[in-house]
Amino acid sequence: MKPAIEIIPEAIFFQQTNLICEISTSSFSYVFENDVDKKFYGLSVFYFTKDADISEQLKNIFHEQPLLSKNYKKVFISFTGEECVLLPEELYVSGENTLLLNDLYGDIYDNSIATDLIADKKIYNVYRMPVNLHRAIVDQFPFAAINHHYSLLAKQNFTPEELIRLIFYKDTFIAVVIKNNELQLIHTYPYRSGTDIVYHLLHICHQFDLDNMPLYIGGRVEANSELLSEISNYFPNIRFDSLPAEYEFVKELKDLPSHNFSYLYSLAVCV
Repeated sequence: MKPAIEIIPEAIFFQQTNLICEISTSSFSYVFENDVDKKFYGLSVFYFTKDADISEQLKNIFHEQPLLSKNYKKVFISFTGEECVLLPEELYVSGENTLLLNDLYGDIYDNSIATDLIADKKIYNVYRMPVNLHRAIVDQFPFAAINHHYSLLAKQNFTPEELIRLIFYKDTFIAVVIKNNELQLIHTYPYRSGTDIVYHLLHICHQFDLDNMPLYIGGRVEANSELLSEISNYFPNIRFDSLPAEYEFVKELKDLPSHNFSYLYSLAVCV
């Protein structure tokens, strides 16, 4: 499988480099972050073939990408799966994780269940992924730290400004809602058009009593696309994510639209 985007540095000092990966239902991405000089040096993005087994496609990528087999300082995996639930600390009961997820999403396939604790927010994230996918990840990266993407998003510092943050994927987007300096929502929605997105956003605004909300946009969407043009008819205050100020970037990464992979670089702040 060939990468859709590939920026590989000429030299990598593996013992001082963190490998940060993200796995979603539509793609696999990884970046190289030098932990000493706080600088990103490379990026690769692969898009999965729809309706084909993700775990097998991922194993093919692992086999074809020798840089994924090196001894890095640390390896972080962010899993962006939709089968999860965020619970306040007082409602979390560890023995009921399987029952909770089965009630919400069914039990039609073998899965691995995991839990992330966002300690400073007193939130538990209970989630699952197919067993074959989990096994492929662990076989390749036996010492990796694995977290759900929602958990890493929840760890980020909240702004006092009310806002909706959107992270776009091929046919889904994640919405993060902040109100009164508190996290109100993290959820993944499907879409086929801008109309679908507007419908979900208007429902969110009604649900949380939001008005004239700025939208912070990141992910795989073009700034001048018809999709965003349609959204702007209802949400004119659109702002694009920028590169995290805590890090430096090689020129090749700076030349890419900053909002396209800002969410991926931001994982380094949280892991």
